[in-house]
Amino acid sequence: MTNNNMNSPRSRPEIFSLLAVTAIVAVLVHQPATVYCADGGIYPSQQQKQQQQQQQAMMFTAPSGYYVSTYDHIDVGHLLRNQKLVPGLLKCFLNEGPCTADGKLVKAYLLPEIVRTVCGKCNPRQKDMARTVLRHIYTYRRADFDKFMQIYDTDNKKNEIILFMNQ
Repeated sequence: MTNNNMNSPRSRPEIFSLLAVTAIVAVLVHQPATVYCADGGIYPSQQQKQQQQQQQAMMFTAPSGYYVSTYDHIDVGHLLRNQKLVPGLLKCFLNEGPCTADGKLVKAYLLPEIVRTVCGKCNPRQKDMARTVLRHIYTYRRADFDKFMQIYDTDNKKNEIILFMNQ
């Protein structure tokens, strides 16, 4: 005896629809961020990634061309004396620990640009803050400073950064 339900015209489209929906969901949920193609290309392309990073970095830039002044009021000297805050932030920025949502954005977009441009978009207050932080890390946490430069100094600006922090 055959199963009439499986062979009925009504059940076949239902099965195919279910399979199609399942396949679409699987593709959407498990789609890799980077696709390697037979032609040797990697998609999204490096250029697309750079454009996305530039757009993300722009959210830190004010219409004046400087970085936004959201945190300009912070007393970085006081923060640097916090024995719990500094190691946590450094672990985040050095890929050794968890990051807050803001920390992830700063790490991904802002820090690389600040190092690459040697704080080129920093206003005078931000330059002073950056110098204070860099001097502190260089003086009291030299190994972390060296790791930081290994990660973020992709254009060999270490000497320029050291000159900048000593101005």
